[in-house]
Amino acid sequence: MEAKRRRYQMNNYGTSYIDGNTVRKLNAYPVRREEEHQVPAPRKREQRQPRAISGMDFASLLVLVAAIAATLFVCVEYLNLRSQANQMDKEIRAMEQQLTNMINENEAAYNHINQAYDLEYVYEIAVGELGMVYPNNNQVITYQRSLEDFVRQYADIPK
Repeated sequence: MEAKRRRYQMNNYGTSYIDGNTVRKLNAYPVRREEEHQVPAPRKREQRQPRAISGMDFASLLVLVAAIAATLFVCVEYLNLRSQANQMDKEIRAMEQQLTNMINENEAAYNHINQAYDLEYVYEIAVGELGMVYPNNNQVITYQRSLEDFVRQYADIPK
């Protein structure tokens, strides 16, 4: 049998001689015999009992639905509040712009009034042409203020 195997190997390699020091070993791997390598017989698998399908009971389903509904409600309310906040921001910006415009108009009107009436000119006309003078200390009469916001004069002030 050994001779038969050598002839088979030599015919497969096509040479009958060996050359060099790195020659292939013809029997590098042992030849397996079918007797040595027997396939074990398949074992019978144990039959498993099918488990009961673990589904959700009605209470768990209600809790899940309530949690989803609460989450959706919170999300919708959050979006609503965000929208209201954005709207209020826009209104505040518009009111601030309106306030700025009103302040600018007020300052412009005040400057126009100050330029229209020259106080020096009014003083010269009052003193020079109309004969007005500042009062002396004995001409000023002081009075005690009551708790009311105004004073009624029922008679002439004595001289």
